[in-house]
Amino acid sequence: MPKKPAAKGPFFFFMLEFRRREESRGKSFPGGMDQVMREAGPHWNQLNEAEREVYKDRAKSYKELPKQNYGEKYTAQGIAFSQVEMEKQQLLKKHETIRKTISEMIQTAVLNNALEKLEVFFMSCNYFCKTSTEAFVPAEIALIKYNLELGVLDKLHELINPVRLPLGLAHEALTYSEQTHELPTPPNAMGETDFYTVLQKILSFTDYNSKPHKKLAIMTDAKEVPVIESLLSQLNDDVKLEYQFLVIPLGEFFFHLKRATEKYGLDICTFPTKTVADILLKKDAYEYTSGIACDFHEKLGNQRFCALSKVVRWSYIISDNCCLDLSIDLIAGRHLPSNADTTLCSDLYETTSKTNQSQSDGMSFVSSSELTHFTLPKIQKVQSKSAFRSVEDKNGSVIYSSRTVPKKDVKTETTEPHAPINPFYMVDGNDSVYAPSYPTKSNGTRPGTSYNPFSRQKKLDEVREPHGLDVKGKGRGTLLVTANNSFSSMLKGAGRGSGLFAGLSSVGSNSSVRLSDDEN
Repeated sequence: MPKKPAAKGPFFFFMLEFRRREESRGKSFPGGMDQVMREAGPHWNQLNEAEREVYKDRAKSYKELPKQNYGEKYTAQGIAFSQVEMEKQQLLKKHETIRKTISEMIQTAVLNNALEKLEVFFMSCNYFCKTSTEAFVPAEIALIKYNLELGVLDKLHELINPVRLPLGLAHEALTYSEQTHELPTPPNAMGETDFYTVLQKILSFTDYNSKPHKKLAIMTDAKEVPVIESLLSQLNDDVKLEYQFLVIPLGEFFFHLKRATEKYGLDICTFPTKTVADILLKKDAYEYTSGIACDFHEKLGNQRFCALSKVVRWSYIISDNCCLDLSIDLIAGRHLPSNADTTLCSDLYETTSKTNQSQSDGMSFVSSSELTHFTLPKIQKVQSKSAFRSVEDKNGSVIYSSRTVPKKDVKTETTEPHAPINPFYMVDGNDSVYAPSYPTKSNGTRPGTSYNPFSRQKKLDEVREPHGLDVKGKGRGTLLVTANNSFSSMLKGAGRGSGLFAGLSSVGSNSSVRLSDDEN
């Protein structure tokens, strides 16, 4: 059974009043009631008995309420259901705001035919440690301005020195720093110590005052959303102002942007869900690119965890997937790394306008552009020796199929009906002498097919029903053979292996031989 919630005393009602009073002044409590309790305790101790009497009366009135389903209900963790429901509604409202903001940004740019000029901000933040109130102690921030037409337009990078760490978190901060960004921890930290200066640089870089939006949209990785929100909240609390920011998961924006650009270049959808965008960002194809990190991480050789390197790599991923849909020429150093060969991209995706010629062999069925390595491999596959992988299409690519008819060596087939030697018809052990000729039995095969000497069915037919012979009882009775001049010796044979043929009487041109077999 879950533990019953503690009785609500005078201090509880003082905390509720203290929280309402502080929130009306603009203060927030991200740590919940635990933070309220810690901050309200010193104020409660300063009250005299007369001032506390008001809260004692409230607690007494609450205890006198009827003992039934009246009042607050709690979860197994002791959290009020009303608080859980309120947090749930806030989360749903936040997701709806993010979705609506992205939709408005992209639709407005599309209607103005300026999707490639849509400017967005990517932000990343490294931190030293995380406190018990879910607050992150910042260490480094990076911010870039980006659009599809020109790539990375501007950069902002700043190291932050928090001067001191929360009590008891020095070892945690040192361990986390050594495992990730390797920035020196306080008191040896580098960078700006004044949060007001950091906030002013962010506002100036984003041109906050000229933005028509109620909240400035900032894109970041989904895992960094709580970190960026905590940083911006700390900056606002430090300067006693409240600037409105909306932190948007980058995968959500990337997905909707790609769906919009695809409508210009393709008739098919390559991003069916947001999961594809998240996978590309998580894959991070430019993770170890050099020359895009800050000076500290470049010298250290740790570009991977640099905040500036992260935001630039995100811009490269989006450029690599969206710019070609709008036929935007990629610029090395802005859309892609400075050492990237952008001529290869232009050669592969160069469109043609040959409307009078039909070149279906070398043209894409999507946009009549020249086939690329995605649809027509430039390097022909090596021909396999397997008989089931031997068919090639007209473009030179090998078609792999288990249903392909295997190739066979064409050999000269004999027209002699008795070319295969059957010992059943041998006479005197001479394989050149056979019994009287008989027509070959048709087995339903098509003309021109090769004879299979290993066919079991044909051997069974020859044994059970010898062709051209007067057979009774399928080899178990009397076998009467019209002899010719060459029959001069004993003929031994068996029909189904149960009898012995003997008794050759005489040889003549018109004589007959009577062979009897033990009939049992």
